[in-house]
Amino acid sequence: MERNKRNGRVTIRDVAREAGVSQSTVSHFLNHTASLSPETKQRIREAIKKLHYRPHLVARNFKKRRTASLGLFIPDITNLFYAELSRGVADAAREKGYSVILYSTSYQREMEKSFIELVEQGQVDGVVVSYSLIEDSLWNRLFDCGVPLVLVDIYPFTSRYPSVVMDNEKGMEMAIDYLHGLGHTEIAYLGEPPYVLTLVKRQRSFLASMQKRGFSVKEKWVLVEERTQLNRVEIGFSLGKRLLQNQSLPTAVVASSDLVAIGAMKAFLSAGMKIPEDISVVGFDDILLASYFHPSLTTIRQPKYEMGKMGVEFLLRLVEGESAFQNAILEPLLVERNSCRRLQ
Repeated sequence: MERNKRNGRVTIRDVAREAGVSQSTVSHFLNHTASLSPETKQRIREAIKKLHYRPHLVARNFKKRRTASLGLFIPDITNLFYAELSRGVADAAREKGYSVILYSTSYQREMEKSFIELVEQGQVDGVVVSYSLIEDSLWNRLFDCGVPLVLVDIYPFTSRYPSVVMDNEKGMEMAIDYLHGLGHTEIAYLGEPPYVLTLVKRQRSFLASMQKRGFSVKEKWVLVEERTQLNRVEIGFSLGKRLLQNQSLPTAVVASSDLVAIGAMKAFLSAGMKIPEDISVVGFDDILLASYFHPSLTTIRQPKYEMGKMGVEFLLRLVEGESAFQNAILEPLLVERNSCRRLQ
């Protein structure tokens, strides 16, 4: 197979030759501008996969914007983390003359499929994805669309898509260091379902940071919810109650998110405990509610708004035809409030 001799990249011509169809047929497949048989679609799909064709290069052929709209894919609009991230996306898009179609799935499989269909129908020029899709087939359908795509708060699992994330491992290590500085060595971890690599990294970093400092990691103090559909505050409340069933308790708790931390604090307070006198709590994300809950929550701040804006900046470069691959890993920040105390 001959490739584009000028730059070595796989082109639509290469895909067409491999699939045994015309270039225009491949173009129709990528842009959804004609009806093709299932057999033809499958041949093109297999050729794209075999040749590792990077579909975002299709954007070079779009000299004019088709919709001036971007899609934003998130799991839960009620989660204040995603609300702040969404604001960053919307503001950055508005500055460039784009509107944003927000799609929140509420962790429902059918809603995920509906979003993919929206993209396949050409209703957006590009997509910011801040939700790790469960089915590989859905990622494949997005791949087939040829629509520019950027991941935000999702670690890159392929060189195909640019991404914007925070250094979650460093953030968790900062939380452990902070508690250690206050004299805490008996620390528990309460986590929501690790359905994305971001949450997996936080849990792994907690364990690694504890072991690195020679702190004992008690299995009964590492509690992780399995049910994805539950509200994050409910998860924290449930895990907090489970932790309280132990005969011995830690002096401090680190949660996988602020919402989980707030739920756990509610459980502790409902049981008659005082925070931070009886137990210290550290959250993760620094959502707006963290500063208003009583006692106000010490947490690791994610630059949520900035992540959303940067994701749009990366996306619009792809929409305008640039093919440079970019990843950004932003720095966490410890925000000290009133939910932790120094041990005597």
